[in-house]
Amino acid sequence: MRIRLPAASRKNSQAHPFPFQIAMQTQEFLQGMIFHASFGDIAAGEFARQPDGVNQVERIMLAQGLDAGVPDEAWTIIRKYQCVFEGFVFQSVLIGLNSHWDWYIRKLSEFIRFARSSVSCSSLSNSDEKRLLRADRLPLGEQFEVLQLAIGVALLLSEAERQELREMSLVRNLGLHNRWEIDAQYLKETTRNGVEIGDLRLVDMAELRSWHSLLIKALSSSALECAKRFNAAPDFPCP
Repeated sequence: MRIRLPAASRKNSQAHPFPFQIAMQTQEFLQGMIFHASFGDIAAGEFARQPDGVNQVERIMLAQGLDAGVPDEAWTIIRKYQCVFEGFVFQSVLIGLNSHWDWYIRKLSEFIRFARSSVSCSSLSNSDEKRLLRADRLPLGEQFEVLQLAIGVALLLSEAERQELREMSLVRNLGLHNRWEIDAQYLKETTRNGVEIGDLRLVDMAELRSWHSLLIKALSSSALECAKRFNAAPDFPCP
């Protein structure tokens, strides 16, 4: 199975379609993920609150092969670490938002490298060429920096907005690598106050909505500037 990009035409266009295609699809995934997680969380909660709802779910799990006795042990563990497990939906969405953004950055940087080889551009230093090659693996702040150098235009994001997106990436890293516990690296780079090493960095819906909104803005700005700058580039060969 493959996910195809949205159809686009270059007829009478003043911009290259590819950046818009990947930005549009990424935005769809970002919006779909927020809704899907919210819907699933509410649906599960409403079902579990029905008479015998929790027992019904356990019976289904046992029928599907779960060993007897596991539910009791698992509920004990969940109650023990409730502060972490109750935020699981928000945590999962955060990791997903970052994943879709990294996909977009990888595709956009591939296009930029292709387009720069076919239109007149000021040359990049060897170190910046290497950064563009691995843009999806750079810290988010560096991603913006190398994109601006490669496109030649500043992206329409304030420093405060960029810092907030860097915070999003820092928190994602804690979730992936340190079970949401604040470490020295996070403490060094965050602008949040009143936190210490070992504290849990929990995520709430207000933060998710803010990060989601800023990602949409970053998508729109980077896609627009890139599409205009490289309008003269040939069609980009993508699978």
